[in-house]
Amino acid sequence: MTDEVFIKTILQKGKDAKDKVSSSFAGISSGQLNWKSSPGSWSIAQCLAHLIESHNAYFPVLKKITEAIYKMNFWERHSPFSATCGRIMKDRLQEQVKKKMIAPKIIQPSSGKMQPELIDDYDKSLDSFLAYISNCRNIDIDKIIITSPTISIVTYSLRDAFQFLIQHEHRHINQAIRVKSNEGFLKG
Repeated sequence: MTDEVFIKTILQKGKDAKDKVSSSFAGISSGQLNWKSSPGSWSIAQCLAHLIESHNAYFPVLKKITEAIYKMNFWERHSPFSATCGRIMKDRLQEQVKKKMIAPKIIQPSSGKMQPELIDDYDKSLDSFLAYISNCRNIDIDKIIITSPTISIVTYSLRDAFQFLIQHEHRHINQAIRVKSNEGFLKG
């Protein structure tokens, strides 16, 4: 069954994420973008770069799904754990952090200096991600099971993926906003 209301809600939350980034980081300098409160913490740039990497990890499967050429593999069709994995991911990737997590290697951000153009790159990446979601309006998002691009034995429904990925989006935007509100943050 398709669920246009759910897709609309997810798209609105994606637009809210984009607006939050625009309003929070407009006119930010390179120094501010790359500032960290401590060596082990992430900068604003790293938070946004991580989200871009996360989008990129899902683009290949979303492209196949929206082009109607996606075929679930044996494990995706028969895994008894897909619903459980989806619930765990939604619980672990809440917008408000319950427990800090370590990003899988393939979606970790670079530790190098990044330029303010990264914000435009983030906007473009999010626009592409939201376009894929929008193109799933007529797809049964509960019947399509995908494999995590970071852990190959983990599967979940497309609905669960959209929900936790949008939560994940806001989680890291909130993290970036906390960096900016740190009392040691570079001013001007």
